[in-house]
Amino acid sequence: MGGMLAHALVYPATCKPRDILCAQQLDEFLNQNLLRAFAGEGYSPEVMHVVAREGFADIYRAEDLALMAQVKIDYLAFSYYASKALDSDPIPPGTPVNHYMQFGDKKNDFLQATEWGWQIDPLGFRTIITRYYNDWRLPVFPIENGIGVIESWDGENPVADDYRIAYHRDHINAMKEAMFEDGARVIGYLGWGLIDILSSQGDMRKRYGVVYVNRENHDLKDLKRVPKKSYAWLKRAIRSHGEEM
Repeated sequence: MGGMLAHALVYPATCKPRDILCAQQLDEFLNQNLLRAFAGEGYSPEVMHVVAREGFADIYRAEDLALMAQVKIDYLAFSYYASKALDSDPIPPGTPVNHYMQFGDKKNDFLQATEWGWQIDPLGFRTIITRYYNDWRLPVFPIENGIGVIESWDGENPVADDYRIAYHRDHINAMKEAMFEDGARVIGYLGWGLIDILSSQGDMRKRYGVVYVNRENHDLKDLKRVPKKSYAWLKRAIRSHGEEM
């Protein structure tokens, strides 16, 4: 049995103590709260304190909380696409933690970003995997990872998506470093939408697949499936057990 977390990796924008505090608070509310529940510790005391302070403690039943504290899942599954940075200066006093990024989202100049502003960070992937295993001693399973790009097909040649090959290669290598250098136990790796599917933010324009689906938002065309350049690369990588990357 497993549970899945959409992991939000947020760095403090500087070494300023308030940046660090706010990034830690965000991590506790968005990530650690559910990880603690998954691992049989119950919800985060910090989060539960805020829930009670805001008058919502009665949404939890005592017997449910007691049961959650007695069971844990068999592995930790998560999604990861990019990291963010947080500048605490623009955050108004009294802002709820889950709204910090609405005010403090800051570009990380050390990372490249996609056309959607998602900052590509393979080292962050390694950081998450290693911390999961260090903290919880449960097998780790990244079940969503990928890069969304606006793409089109010329009707003849495979889409030359070298950027997707680089993205998956770098993230798989980071995962291997977490396993073989840091000692994390990883039980699998899944890309997101390896055949082009609807994206929650970009409709059909934002494509993640290694297989192109010939349709647009409002034109179904012929729905032909066309392997991209990354398809052949991923096939080799899988067949070679990650040796041919």
